[in-house]
Amino acid sequence: MMFLRLTSLVAGVLVLIAPALLIRVGGMPPDAGRAGATLACVVLAAGGFFLVGMAGQRLRRSTSLRALAAVLLGVPTLASAALLWRGGSPSVLWLAGAVIGLSALLYLTLVYRTVPARTVSNLRRRSSTPGS
Repeated sequence: MMFLRLTSLVAGVLVLIAPALLIRVGGMPPDAGRAGATLACVVLAAGGFFLVGMAGQRLRRSTSLRALAAVLLGVPTLASAALLWRGGSPSVLWLAGAVIGLSALLYLTLVYRTVPARTVSNLRRRSSTPGS
């Protein structure tokens, strides 16, 4: 569990750094709308990894936090699937495949898992007499 949370934090940092390393100089046209959309996707993708890394233990108890983590992990998954669909250089394809794999692993292990059922010994037993 701790290893996955640390891996998620490292992935969040790499998601912020990797696009700048993979884009060649002059590779993106100076379009403000496209650059803004790319920046928003990168920040949302990194935010999902940071959320899972920082709130890993709380994801078990909070349904709303699990739903937010699932939505935020969906952003890098969909963006990576779009990169794989579109094709490109081998380094971009490898990075997109790794992001999809890590997102699916984090989702299945930390977000999707069910809360363990309470055992009888953990439940407080009520006494059968009303005055006790």
